[in-house]
Amino acid sequence: MIDKMDLRSTILITGGGGLLGSKLATTLSDKYKTFTTYNTHTIGLRNSCSFYLDITNKKEVQKLIRELSPDVIIHTAALTDVDYCETNKKDAWSVNVEGTGNIAEASKRADSKFVYISTDYVFNGREGLYKEDDQPNPINYYGKTKLEGEKLVQKLDDHIIARTSVLYGWHSKLNFVTWIIQELKQEHRIDIVKDQFNSPTLADDLVDMILKLIETEKEGIFHVSGSERISRYDFAKKIAGIFELDANLINPITSDELNWIAKRPLDSSLDVSKISIIKRPLNIEEGLKKMKVRK
Repeated sequence: MIDKMDLRSTILITGGGGLLGSKLATTLSDKYKTFTTYNTHTIGLRNSCSFYLDITNKKEVQKLIRELSPDVIIHTAALTDVDYCETNKKDAWSVNVEGTGNIAEASKRADSKFVYISTDYVFNGREGLYKEDDQPNPINYYGKTKLEGEKLVQKLDDHIIARTSVLYGWHSKLNFVTWIIQELKQEHRIDIVKDQFNSPTLADDLVDMILKLIETEKEGIFHVSGSERISRYDFAKKIAGIFELDANLINPITSDELNWIAKRPLDSSLDVSKISIIKRPLNIEEGLKKMKVRK
């Protein structure tokens, strides 16, 4: 178990090719010895060694973590496509539950601090502004697998479960914000739901919150999202405003009008009072403006 982070500390980030994983690696490698893993796409990040890893392969997971012996493991690798998880439950369970279990078990053997990235989708969305001690009750299979992953992580002595919501930022793979920007720049009309509420989170800000939790030696569950509860439709309009695009192209619809395979919680917004004591999360305008400057 890590006592205190210093310049000699080593960090392993799974899913280094993803939005959060790549930003974590870029930021943390300036301060700590950083390793990343990838599965489907090779990655090249400065000051960070990268390794191929199939997290469902228990032997390979144990071998890599034993050799690297990291002080901290930040587990971002997951299947996050909600509809894919609903129709490919075996894959979703294999990666999000069994894969997380493999990393967690190897983490315990290496005496590493374990940081697990979870989701607001562990909640059913009937209440909103969920606190860390509110009872999870997922309504789709993705949320179920992430909750099962949480249960495995909670068995570890030194762990952080970081639940986040609607992650956005610049990355090669589109997310909600970059998709909105792309569509509006091409002057496409888009339908956005007005009855689904979340807490959108700038990936760069999430990195800062995670780093703060690690460096202050926190443990347990933390809601690490943006500070505002907002509908997808109002969020899309704010994106258009900040990036000087035509908000008139955004058409409000209800969730019932979409042919989603998996159910989505209508209000999975998160209460960020706990993390705010340690690091104040950005609000939506702050996050979008910061993203715009960093393009």
